[in-house]
Parts: sequence; C-alpha cells; structure tokens
Amino acid sequence: MPAVPRYFAILICLLTLGLAQAAPRTDIRVELQLEPPHLDPTQTASATTAEVTYANLFQGLTRVDQQGEVIPALARTWRVSEDGLSYDFTLARGARFHDGSPFNAGVAKFALDRLRDPAGGNPQRQLYTAIDEVRTHGEHGLELRLSRPDSLLPFKLALSAAVMVHPDSADNNRHHPVGTGPYRFAGRMPGQGVRLEYFPGYWGAEPHIKQAHFTFTANLVELEASLSEGLIDHYSDASTLVSQAQLRHRSDYLIRDGIGEGEILLAINNARPPFDQLPVRRALAHAIDKQAIRKQLYQFNTPPLIGSHFSPHHPAYVELSDYYPHDREKARRLLQEAGVAPGTAMTITIPPTLYAAELALRIAGELEAIGLELQVERISWPQWLEQVFTNKDYELTIVSHIEPMDIDIYARDHYYFNYDNGAFKALWHRIEQTTAQAERYRLLADAQRMLAEDAVNVFLLMKPQLSIHKSNLRGTWVNTPVPAVVLEEMHWE
Repeated sequence: MPAVPRYFAILICLLTLGLAQAAPRTDIRVELQLEPPHLDPTQTASATTAEVTYANLFQGLTRVDQQGEVIPALARTWRVSEDGLSYDFTLARGARFHDGSPFNAGVAKFALDRLRDPAGGNPQRQLYTAIDEVRTHGEHGLELRLSRPDSLLPFKLALSAAVMVHPDSADNNRHHPVGTGPYRFAGRMPGQGVRLEYFPGYWGAEPHIKQAHFTFTANLVELEASLSEGLIDHYSDASTLVSQAQLRHRSDYLIRDGIGEGEILLAINNARPPFDQLPVRRALAHAIDKQAIRKQLYQFNTPPLIGSHFSPHHPAYVELSDYYPHDREKARRLLQEAGVAPGTAMTITIPPTLYAAELALRIAGELEAIGLELQVERISWPQWLEQVFTNKDYELTIVSHIEPMDIDIYARDHYYFNYDNGAFKALWHRIEQTTAQAERYRLLADAQRMLAEDAVNVFLLMKPQLSIHKSNLRGTWVNTPVPAVVLEEMHWE
C-alpha cells in the first residue's frame, strides 16, 4: 500500500479535528440552589426533588408541558364518564423501569393505592381523596372510580407526587430512584450533586442529552464564581444574582425572563399565639411595604404583587395585592387592640434560599418599625422541611410555593399554616365538584377573597422565573408551570 502524502495526512487530521469540535455536546451541568433531602418525589414536598426527577427519572400517567397543558405520559389516552365519576386510561405499551421491570396496569394500581394510603407518607395525598377505587382491565387498561367528581384530576395526576413507582423498588427510591423516564440514576455523593444518564431501554424517543450533572450551591459567592467561570450550563433562578448585569453582556450566556407559579409568602403559624388572633395577622400585612421590597430586591424585573395564594396568570385571578395597604400606624393600633405589647419578640425561621435571606432582613426591619423585636433563624433545607413543614414548629417563615393551582392547601387538615376554616373547606369541596368553568372560576375568586380577609399569610409577590443558560443550549423551559428541568427537550447546537 503506497504511503499517504504528508499534506494529505495533515488535511485528514484537520478535518477530523474540525468534525470533533463541531459535534454537539451530549452532557449538561444544571445548577439548583437547594439540595434535595432525597430523590423520591412521592415522599417529600421539596420542589428540588421534583426539579431533578420530574419527566427525567420518573413519569406519571399524565404530564404538564411548558405551556401548562396536561398531555399524555404513561397514559396515552383517557376518557371520563358523563357523570364525572369514572376515568378510563389506556396505558403505554413496552414501557419498562430502569431495572427492567415492566410497567403495566397492575403497577399503576400499586402506585396509586400507595399514593392514597394514609400510611404511605405522600405529603400531597389529600389531592387524590376523590379516588375511591383503582381497577385494572388487562395489562394496559386502568379505571379510576371516584366518590365525587374531580374536574382537576388529570392535572393532579401530572404532578410529581403521582409518578409511577414499582412495588419492588418503591421503598428504596429515596436513595436509588428507579422510574420509567429517559434517564436513570447514575450516582449521588455528598457535596458533589446528582448524576443521571440516558437509559438505553427507554420506551420513548431517544434524547440528545445523554448525561446530566445536577449541582447544588447555597453559597451566593460560590454560585457567582461558577457562573463567571462558565462552569454552569443552566440555572433557573437568576433573579437575585448580583452579577446579573455583567452576565447579560456575555455572549456565552443568555438570560430569559419567564413566568413561574411561585407565590412568595411570609407564612404564619395560625395556631401559635399571638398569630391565632386575626388583628395580629392583619397588622403584619399592613406593616410590610410590598412595593418597596419588590423594588429593592428585584432590580431587573417587576414580578407581580399578590394579595392571596393565587397566580395572576390564571384567568380566575382576583387583584387583591393592596387589600392591606402599607400603614404602620394602623398596624400598631391592631397590635395594641390584640394586647401585643411593644418589644414583643418573634422569630422568622428561613430556609437557605437567596430570596428568603434577602426578604427576611427587609421584613424584620418592617416589623421592627411597628415595635416588634425580630430574630432571624437560618436553618438548612432538610431542617426546614422537618421543623417547619412537618412538625409546624415555627412562628413565621418565608417560602415560595411553586406548585401550580395549590390554593387547595388551605383546605387540608394539619397543613403547616395551621389554618382551620370549615367554610373554606366547604368552598373547596364545591370547587372540586364544579365542572362548569365560569362557575368554578367564580368560586375560585371567592376562595381568594376569603384567604385575604382571614390574612392567613402575608401574601407578597410572585417569584420571578429568570433563568440563565449557555447561549447554544436549546429546549430549556422559559416558563415553569411545574417544578421541572426537563432534560429530554434540551439539545446543544
């Protein structure tokens, strides 16, 4: 065989190098601020767990897309009876879990029965109480029989709390999650994040991204440094970054202003004196200047202010943001009427999020201006979930509720706000059973007004959905109707 001329060899090397450089990446590093307590979304209210696992590791019968629409997932089609008391689902064929176990109607029945079991530990169980019985019809037919109509059921089944789990692996999903999604669990080390990899046996279309590394940085300085060095490919919460102005002028990053569903609250323990008194809760609402807080905290965008637990993006929204106008004198009078003396000490217990840290200092200043003494208690995210959310051991806290259409939480027994109003529970029961859209929207408006009137919490503003990602990364969600980082929709150019 004759020798290859030197210039041809050089040309071949250059062409090979050029093709290698032009090949799009198949990996991604995603930054999330809070580290999830574990990776089973059916066992925690942590939104970070959902962001890592939703539509990546785990799938439900239905799914929510970027526009907030309910679309098929493991259920390919469904039909509801005329009386609204029966849903019939046709399940996907050929779907398998990451350990090779088949997904079928029997597995779906197990997952839904586990979801509804009071001993099952699902924090969102009350969303599914209308389901009276789960029946299987062969391998791919599933019937849900309801005790009452629930027009929101397809949407509820699309939430991360209702993902499908297998009886053989469900108990170990906290530490080694096994789902039916396009990515399988590839490892988790303390301080080193969570790794996912493409599952070759996936029943759906093969994604472009093959490996994903989720990292979690609560320290703002470290986070800003990683972004400045270009180490992060996608970060969905850039609204409070100090370096935002500089990042906007970089050609390798793109900042996008989207729409989220996160209501930021100064949440109140309604059962803890003196907050069990309505005048005290109203005093807190009057004391806080939401306009000033928004201006100080968010310099590059103007998220909507709110006056109840409801997203302004929903057509049933009622404008109540000025229901308690900023009035320090009135706040002082209300505290005096309730017998709360000047200098009374209160504690705000906050998780390690950037927005909570910023807001806590400003809110503490507002409440001190009406004569209260405020202490800010900073705890870790797992501590917050246990102490505040589970054990309800707190006075005040700051958190963003990012699940969509979650006003139902005020109708739940023993929820961490300790709000117990029989009239609201009855109203929510009517909302669930109302199939006529106009009437349901009217009732949802009544629900918003009731929460505002009761000053259950101080409803502050919607959390901005300002994301940043590499400029050649495509398919990221601009809007986040549910907590999710959907990897299978992404690709590199």
